[in-house]
Amino acid sequence: MRSHPLLTFFLSLRAIMLIGSVGALVGSLLMFLQGGVFLHEAWHTILAEGDAVQKQVTVPVLEAVDSFLFGIVLVIFAYGIAIGFVFTLPEGYGERLPVWMKVGGVGQLKATLAEVVIVVLIVIFARVVVEAQGKFEWSMLVLPASILMISVALRMIELGSKEGAKEDDAAH
Repeated sequence: MRSHPLLTFFLSLRAIMLIGSVGALVGSLLMFLQGGVFLHEAWHTILAEGDAVQKQVTVPVLEAVDSFLFGIVLVIFAYGIAIGFVFTLPEGYGERLPVWMKVGGVGQLKATLAEVVIVVLIVIFARVVVEAQGKFEWSMLVLPASILMISVALRMIELGSKEGAKEDDAAH
């Protein structure tokens, strides 16, 4: 029996989405592992004797938090892709999920990723400030300026989508 080309395309599209979901899950495991390596580095910095004791432990801890945060977001992405596009949940199961696990669509996943990118940039800036040890340069302001511009752009997109939704509701 020969399958319909549209069905074949849909099944292959679901397989690609599943590969993306598994890839995000593997990426999250790698981020958790990297966070563990940073915490291990911080732990050994604290326990070290001599000149190494003078070294700041803040930077590896910030990097660990950054890695763990991104790992958590990748888990949410993996779940969102799998449940939103590959598998169908049993009736009533979606209502029992926590709010943060309910994915409304690709737009919500992209918004979550954009928010995490901003947080990652903030953590990177905090690391740069700690590593500068009071020796600040004007070029260091590029990163916070970029964070501000990205945040403003995301806010404008968010407001624009809300206005568009209000106009659609008013038309109906």
